[in-house]
Amino acid sequence: MVSSVSPGSPVGSSSRLVVSIQDVTHRYGKAVALDGISLDVPSGIRVGIVGPDGVGKSTLMALVAGAKKMQQGRVMVLDGDIADARHRRDVGPRIAYMPQGLGKNLYLELSVYDNVDFMARLFGLSPEERKVRVPELLAATGLGKFAERPAGKLSGGMKQKVGLCGALVHDPDLLILDEPTTGVDPLSRRQFWSLIDEIRAGRPGMSVIISTAYMDEAQQWDWIVAMDAGRVLATGTPAELMERTGTQDLEKCFIALLPEEKRRGHKEITIPPRPPGKAELAIEAHGLTRRFGTFTAVDHVTLSIERGEIFGFLGSNGCGKSTTMKMLTGLLPPTEGTAKLFGSSVDAGSMEVRKNLGYMTQAFSLYGELSVQQNLVLHARLYHLPPDKAKARIDELVERFGLGSHLEALAGDLPMGLRQRLSLAVAVLHGPQILILDEPTSGVDPVARDSFWELLIDLSRKQGVTIFVTTHFMNEGMRCDRISLMNAGKVLAADSPQKLIEARNADSLETAFIGYMEDAIAEKARAEGKDET
Repeated sequence: MVSSVSPGSPVGSSSRLVVSIQDVTHRYGKAVALDGISLDVPSGIRVGIVGPDGVGKSTLMALVAGAKKMQQGRVMVLDGDIADARHRRDVGPRIAYMPQGLGKNLYLELSVYDNVDFMARLFGLSPEERKVRVPELLAATGLGKFAERPAGKLSGGMKQKVGLCGALVHDPDLLILDEPTTGVDPLSRRQFWSLIDEIRAGRPGMSVIISTAYMDEAQQWDWIVAMDAGRVLATGTPAELMERTGTQDLEKCFIALLPEEKRRGHKEITIPPRPPGKAELAIEAHGLTRRFGTFTAVDHVTLSIERGEIFGFLGSNGCGKSTTMKMLTGLLPPTEGTAKLFGSSVDAGSMEVRKNLGYMTQAFSLYGELSVQQNLVLHARLYHLPPDKAKARIDELVERFGLGSHLEALAGDLPMGLRQRLSLAVAVLHGPQILILDEPTSGVDPVARDSFWELLIDLSRKQGVTIFVTTHFMNEGMRCDRISLMNAGKVLAADSPQKLIEARNADSLETAFIGYMEDAIAEKARAEGKDET
């Protein structure tokens, strides 16, 4: 089946195509990653491929880059068939490909300089060319003073900058970036895209194809390809797509483009206010610190969360969010400091602590080879629920979480949104009073994310469950009663989202977060006597 795409002429595009995809299908075993896609991509512009995890974005980009073998269909790149070995060899030096994952194209034991220099060697630059090109790129990205630092000791944002330098070292005509800013902090995201804009200003003919799960990023690009379930939903400029769907932002636009069966029942999230007055403290942390050797992952974190509160932990990958959560659940002992749940010290071996606590990890705590029903029954036994109580509780959660028609399906075969709901059902099966969720909505589409949040709000407001959730989506942060902004193991600020925005006189939570980060960087530079940005 050829995907139906809408016309659109991006501003600044030429009539020449940089990529032409013709009836491409790609499978992994029985799973269809791309389903008969046909798509023409104009040259000289920024093209954004948007959609949640698992819709085929990475597969499509790897095929365009010539990094995957073609199964069915044809992909023309830079005026030739990328499946043809001779053409692939000829145009390889004109293509740059950054695969998904922080530092995925780096050698972590090599220095920043040696990583970029190594990539330059691979692309055939002479010693004289490398001596000019490598320092030039490091200076442009602000990495010059970190040239001798091992790549493995860089932050996520800095790793992505080094990866970009390596991708650009041979001055390509086509730049392919697969979710380059996933998991990095808002300041690094902003710096990354400013850098891309500066590079394109010097190379106006460069074509850039980018995939992302961040709809706010895609809103600034020239042309959008919206994908779902291995197919193209629509193409066009951001303005065209929003006008066509009658929406004001790309996230709502994407929801409107989804098939009716996926949108059915979706509604805007509304969050009832919490009851007035001060509630009992559910979670307390004082000076919580965790070191791994000489590395401080969490640095004297102090916080308190009330019963029934939705508390958000915002920050990039590697900033200490998950480590903090593991200390709060007793899975990891702190190096310093204390943690309490309802006034009792955290002890992972205590049945009382386990009864009060539900924990949902990023990877989902499920057994993929078991059915939905079997996963629920197994976890009920692990929590020592009596059989009659377990059956009633499972029946209740199956109905509430919409799992009834999937009870016999294997957990590993479920779509991401259903797997997420099953994982939440498992986490609350024993009726905990505290629910700790580590980036539970990563990779799911906006409709599934909103449905998940409706369940969280219901648990908080109707049952008084305390919810502690980490996320890197700013719009999810806005749904929390209070949030902590975390960077480099430290809490930069904590308050209601609106108060944090007002305190910075900012126009959004992301802008406020960037302001707090810039202050922290400046303070660190003053303390170290360095001019570090």
